[in-house]
Amino acid sequence: MSMHNDWIEVGRLEDIPRLGARVIKRPEGDIAVFRTRDDEVFALLNRCPHKGGPLSEGIVYGRTVACPLHN
Repeated sequence: MSMHNDWIEVGRLEDIPRLGARVIKRPEGDIAVFRTRDDEVFALLNRCPHKGGPLSEGIVYGRTVACPLHN
């Protein structure tokens, strides 16, 4: 995957639950795609940098997500 500002379609907004996430599998590491209460979307590596927890299983607060292992 190139690191350009190109958009990559990964699904429909309706496929992601509000305040939830879906995971995109990649050989380089999984990506967690989140949907906010206001239907904004953001994505992160699906791995907490502190404890390695799966961020896709965390709780969405505004434009942030809490790691399920240590909040």
